[in-house]
Amino acid sequence: MKTILYFLFLLTATLGTTLAQTATLSGTVTDATGQPIPFATAALLRSTDSTVAKAAVADAAGLYTFSGVRAGTYRVRLSSLGYAVSVSEPVTLTDGQTTFIPTAVLSEANQSLNAVTVTARKPLVEVQPDKLVLNVEASLTAAGSSAFELLQKAPGVLLDPNDNLIVQGKNGVRVYIDGKPSPLGPADLAAYLRTLQATDIEAVEVITQPSARYDAQGNAGIINIRLQKNARTYGTNGNVAIGLAAGAYYPKYNGSVSLNNRSNRLNLFSTYSARTGRDWSFINLYREQSGQFFDQRSQTRAGSANHNARAGADWTLSNRSTLGVLVSGSLRDARNLTDGRTPIGALGAAPTSLLLANNRGESERLNGNANLNYRYSDTTGRELTIDADYGLFQNQSNALQPNRYVNPTTGALLDERNYRMATFTDIHLKTIKADYNQPWLGGMLSVGVKLSSVQTGNGFDFFDQIDGQDKLNPLRTNQFVYTEVIRAGYGAYEKRWKKWQTQLGLRAEQTLSRGELSSAQTQTDANVSRRYLNLFPSAGLTFNPTPNHSWAATYSRRIDRPTYQSLNPFESKLDELTYQKGNAFLQPQYTNTVQLSHTYKYKLTTSISYSHTRDFFTEITDTTQRDPDNRPRNYITTRNLSSQDVWSLNVSYPFNIAKWWSVFANVSAYRSTNRANLEGRLIGLSANVLSLYAQHTISLPRGWNLEVSAYYTSPSIWGGTFRNRRFWGSSVGVQRKVLAERGTLVFTVTDPFNSQQWRGISQFGGLYMDASGGWESRQARINFTYAFGSKKIKAASQRKTGLDDESKRL
Repeated sequence: MKTILYFLFLLTATLGTTLAQTATLSGTVTDATGQPIPFATAALLRSTDSTVAKAAVADAAGLYTFSGVRAGTYRVRLSSLGYAVSVSEPVTLTDGQTTFIPTAVLSEANQSLNAVTVTARKPLVEVQPDKLVLNVEASLTAAGSSAFELLQKAPGVLLDPNDNLIVQGKNGVRVYIDGKPSPLGPADLAAYLRTLQATDIEAVEVITQPSARYDAQGNAGIINIRLQKNARTYGTNGNVAIGLAAGAYYPKYNGSVSLNNRSNRLNLFSTYSARTGRDWSFINLYREQSGQFFDQRSQTRAGSANHNARAGADWTLSNRSTLGVLVSGSLRDARNLTDGRTPIGALGAAPTSLLLANNRGESERLNGNANLNYRYSDTTGRELTIDADYGLFQNQSNALQPNRYVNPTTGALLDERNYRMATFTDIHLKTIKADYNQPWLGGMLSVGVKLSSVQTGNGFDFFDQIDGQDKLNPLRTNQFVYTEVIRAGYGAYEKRWKKWQTQLGLRAEQTLSRGELSSAQTQTDANVSRRYLNLFPSAGLTFNPTPNHSWAATYSRRIDRPTYQSLNPFESKLDELTYQKGNAFLQPQYTNTVQLSHTYKYKLTTSISYSHTRDFFTEITDTTQRDPDNRPRNYITTRNLSSQDVWSLNVSYPFNIAKWWSVFANVSAYRSTNRANLEGRLIGLSANVLSLYAQHTISLPRGWNLEVSAYYTSPSIWGGTFRNRRFWGSSVGVQRKVLAERGTLVFTVTDPFNSQQWRGISQFGGLYMDASGGWESRQARINFTYAFGSKKIKAASQRKTGLDDESKRL
């Protein structure tokens, strides 16, 4: 690895030295005492007309650099809050030259004010060239929400009944937590996101066309949940928050505290948050199979305690290098009770039996992450970033599943079979990554390497309960170990000229994986190994004919690998007549996407895209052999379909109706088509889906603010065979600043019309199923936040984390 990094550094440095045809200008800025002024704004002005040629921001040591500058004569204009503006003497640059100008000393501004009040509001949604950003702190009704609920507010993002994320009609979304890709499957990821509170989140980034710098995983792109960083102030500061939510059945409580301390060379930050309470949900599954009906109706009451903590430090080692460390973790302890009733009988007749399944379960989930980051940046524009990451994900659960068949009229016991299941998942993720950038041929060249390894162990113990005693069933007990190593490297080049900007990239990823199943029952797919190498090109072209118009065309090829649990070939029982089975022969799916977008006046953004996915995989509900009493069973598994085609149109527009009334509106429409031939059974589902989202923020008298938001999704496709009905929801909240503007009080009502209930119908393989469900989506919430400590604002440095260059951490 050291040899590879050294070779890349030497190669790009040599190319940059021999081929560069532009100049570089650097300098430093200090105050009157000689102390550096970090993050001062620098502008390179053409000496002839004082127009801005380039802009830069000084680093923590007061060093600023202009790279890729054309030959000519320039001045440097420097400014920072609280200091007078300084303009340098003219300096002449020639091609290939690196020039250092004398240190600029800024004097404090002479203006004296008794009081200064600065009022600024972040936009709810920022439409940037490469992504869409949902600023959580700009949403009043986000208080008291979880990350899972916040994703429903992100424009263009949908959630299906199985908690899978859908972006632009595709469900191959890769979720990053603070710049690190999560290895969790959909169920585990949804459970974790429900523990993550809005007070911990700064923004949600939706990146639909990632460049070659990103992992190729995720055909629908990347959703990066950016966690709150320390406040950008010197000294010690922090905030505390408490909240209460009342649903239809149970109350829920949440709270958090953060503490930060920043000096010239060292920055320390930490956060702790917790959520506790009980939740209620329901699910109904009506199915017709082999001339019989099964009308399952169940309610779940779950109590949980969730804890999240983060702590980190950043050191400025010199004016060219920084070192940082970050550790984070979460713990969830949960108990759940599910009461299920399933009348069973012949079609068109009265039920002949009633299945009562009153399940009891408990689980504990632990996530931990550690990151070590080093960044070096010199005055020529070269930058080297190295990251090492380690992640630990553990989950253990214990579930009792009684199955009592009784006479639906008399209640007499007909049959009884009881089970207990103990499961354990242990995932270890290790990653090391290096990225190097430098100016080259008037543009920017980027290269990088990455090595990641994942090992996941899954244990499943199945017990038959006989006379109240557990007896291990070896035929249903198994151990599944999955290991995966991915070696990756990329090169990318970006250049601007006149009204054009181009970006080209190529990423190579080699995957080596092995799944090993240990059980008493012999299976043909007990051991499956794979080794494959893929290339993932990407390209983008931007044209800005006028300041009010910007056009962009992009292309990318991406991959989705199956989740670890979906590869486990052994079956796990969900109830007496339904089970889930993995598929060790699942193949990765590949997607090619092209997109054309237009931005008008930096606000109105319209994009249209087309994607084709080969070997598209999704969950299928299918039928199988009967149980010992000749009852038909069904199971859920993940299968590769033939293909998926998606056309997508997205329009985003933030605007003001009045100075006191701002609106963000988003319209997404897509057509998706799933095709497959599974052992002669054809799938050919198409859906035209329309998704609407709008949020209104209104300033009211006496310092109050009002927010009203709503979204709507027309009927769509869920999984491979379900047709969903329309789905919609809304929320309303008011906010007021108190306690000398340090406190914030928020009252919110979510889903006031109790409309967030889903329903889907599937007809496949001799099975008809009507599924529906919901939860305590209608809630009344009150939240209070208080900020304390230093308010001496200084722009904080931002550095990139180990697994995602878009992530920014102090």
